[in-house]
Amino acid sequence: MQNYVPASAGAHSSFVLAAPTCPICKLGMRFVKTTPIVFTPGLVDVSYVCDECGQRTKRTLKGFTSTTEARDL
Repeated sequence: MQNYVPASAGAHSSFVLAAPTCPICKLGMRFVKTTPIVFTPGLVDVSYVCDECGQRTKRTLKGFTSTTEARDL
């Protein structure tokens, strides 16, 4: 599971999302937003951006909401 790291003690779940690495400059990417996917309950697109070069990426995840994502990062 490439994009997951173990949660810290006392966290509400067993995993928290680790930000992806930028494919261009190899730095960590910053969380931007989550967008629910229409007609697919429980799936969201999570958007990230690289502050160094501006590269953007999306990850489709199951069971995340915007409040969960923002709190866990």
